[in-house]
Amino acid sequence: MALRQTYLAIKAKLPKGVEVILVMRGRGNDELAPSEELLDDFNHHKRKFRDGADGYSDAYHYAWEKSNYESKFRNEILSNHKSVKRLKELSELSKEKDVFLVCYEAEDKPCHRKILLKIAEEEFRANVNYESYLPDSQSQLSLFHH
Repeated sequence: MALRQTYLAIKAKLPKGVEVILVMRGRGNDELAPSEELLDDFNHHKRKFRDGADGYSDAYHYAWEKSNYESKFRNEILSNHKSVKRLKELSELSKEKDVFLVCYEAEDKPCHRKILLKIAEEEFRANVNYESYLPDSQSQLSLFHH
């Protein structure tokens, strides 16, 4: 049992009995989603990207770095009582069952749900599994047979 993460396209393939927490704005857990301001700043940098700019191969990674996304998101979460409380609750729940934080970004991109895992591990000693969930992998399936 652990706190884990995956993306929306995988949600329907998750094993039965796991807890699925959508961490996108407007999906019921806004306290665990990035602020509108952070998303706007990120998207501003994404629009400014030009191929090969500053050595970045794509707009997503460029915007992630240029917007200082990780640092700003960490600050948003850790300075918000509701965010901290919710993440602590999910960390506790993950002792009883697997809890997946889910949003849109595929595994090949940095994402705020991965930052949430780091915070939960650091702040609440949550049992975190950073492995990507691959629904067709036999080794992954064995993780869910307790």
